[in-house]
Amino acid sequence: MRIKIKLSRSTVLAFQEYKRLTYGDPNITVTNGYVLGSAFKSIQPDLPSIKWEKVNASPIPNVTDNNDKSIVGVDTTLNIDKSVLDGIDELQRKFLAVFGTKRVYRAFVVKLVIYAAILKQNNMLD
Repeated sequence: MRIKIKLSRSTVLAFQEYKRLTYGDPNITVTNGYVLGSAFKSIQPDLPSIKWEKVNASPIPNVTDNNDKSIVGVDTTLNIDKSVLDGIDELQRKFLAVFGTKRVYRAFVVKLVIYAAILKQNNMLD
């Protein structure tokens, strides 16, 4: 499935950090859709127990403390599996209650999925 999405600067940094942690190279030539699928599948068993408010507020190593101004947000199209898209859509609905809001953008869900996967890689996910 293809979805058009605008990724924020912090999400772009998070994708690079997840690639570095998982594949050893932030510049490896894999698509962001593949990386998102990998990140989602890595946290899928933990989904019921993840404290999403804490993930959103947690400092992410090499992401939230990165001062490189050359990295900017990007409009992109992600190619992802239907199962991953369904999981993201389910999280999007769940986040309405978790964050007490009327609208949750898919880009926000993508960011938190990548953040949670990075925290899990660093053994910082509670």
